[in-house]
Amino acid sequence: MSPYLVEIVVHAIKEKYLTEKAFYNDQLGISPQSWDRWKKGEQGLKYENMQIISTLFTDYEWMLVQKIVRQAQLSPDFIHNPVAEYIYLKQQIAKTWLQHDLARIEWKHSQENELGSVRKSNMVILRLVADYQIWGYSDIIEMRLPGVIQNQIGHDQRKLLQWVNDESAKYEEADQI
Repeated sequence: MSPYLVEIVVHAIKEKYLTEKAFYNDQLGISPQSWDRWKKGEQGLKYENMQIISTLFTDYEWMLVQKIVRQAQLSPDFIHNPVAEYIYLKQQIAKTWLQHDLARIEWKHSQENELGSVRKSNMVILRLVADYQIWGYSDIIEMRLPGVIQNQIGHDQRKLLQWVNDESAKYEEADQI
């Protein structure tokens, strides 16, 4: 298993779940040893479990993950931090979509805020949807944010674009990618 893929997957799990154990135990139904061996690249996971892992991402985000993994394997000196690269790409794409009015803004509240859930709460999901008017073929980027951000941005594309620009600048200034 690609260490680049593992890094991005673990980041997505930590973003959405209280613990890694909550994910691999409740979602994949595998032992801590199997999870650890997968993360170390010592063994693979069943196809069904990889399908579950892919649901941590939208289809468009999963495509980005695959591209980052491929690029990192082809040029390992180019991508030092695959997670930062993934976040940066999502932000750059979001910025482009917003600048050219190619996506609509949706705020999503999910079952994650339910009592007893193993998923993180107090987060809202900002969805940017590039809709091609063909059912099932929209491209979607999701960003998990503290709920207070929704109140600040609402559906104002200018405010959202400014927020995305500010977030992107953090990665550019830190030279994390």
